[in-house]
Amino acid sequence: MGTYKKGILGSFSGKVGTVVGSSWNGIEYMRSLPKPSSKAPTDLQMLQRAKLGMATGFLQPISALINIGYKGLAVRQTAFNVATSQLLAEAITGVYPDLTIDYPKVLISKGNLTGPWGPAATSASSKVNVTWQDNSVSGTAKATDKAMLLVYNPDKSQYVFTTGGDDRSSLADSLDVPADFVGDTVHVWMAFISADKKAVSTSLYISEVVIA
Repeated sequence: MGTYKKGILGSFSGKVGTVVGSSWNGIEYMRSLPKPSSKAPTDLQMLQRAKLGMATGFLQPISALINIGYKGLAVRQTAFNVATSQLLAEAITGVYPDLTIDYPKVLISKGNLTGPWGPAATSASSKVNVTWQDNSVSGTAKATDKAMLLVYNPDKSQYVFTTGGDDRSSLADSLDVPADFVGDTVHVWMAFISADKKAVSTSLYISEVVIA
């Protein structure tokens, strides 16, 4: 792959002959078309494809959350790609083809803001209620930091999240979930984001919760 400056014909996007033109972060580049392969994929290739499909399938529906949670690490790559790499490296377990996501190892955000202390989750009246301890004067924390919450229902492959919940100083927040979640087991994560949205904490997996 090579980069190029606009010539007399300007930049181009898409396939022209045997090359493909595109751009990323303002950098124009072109690459040759890949040659089709008649070889069957190796076991390792099949494993990597399965893991990638699982990672992107889990993260894509919450890309708005991921783009905020990993924004600070998006250097010469997208926030989504950083999160995907983390999930691939840390949170997919099992032996192909029986792969699973280890939810406690999933991070929905990663940063230097002081995280929550002692978060806990319960459920009542089709809500997930999250509480935490007051650490508003610890490290980089501020009382005005906002809660970021994620609830995932694996049985229904559905998510509920917020990127601007209650203040750190409130010590509690809640998320409404669909009525048909009642009786299902969900997974709950939490992080904080600064009021100016410039800093995030590394998320914490709280627990499984049965929706009541």
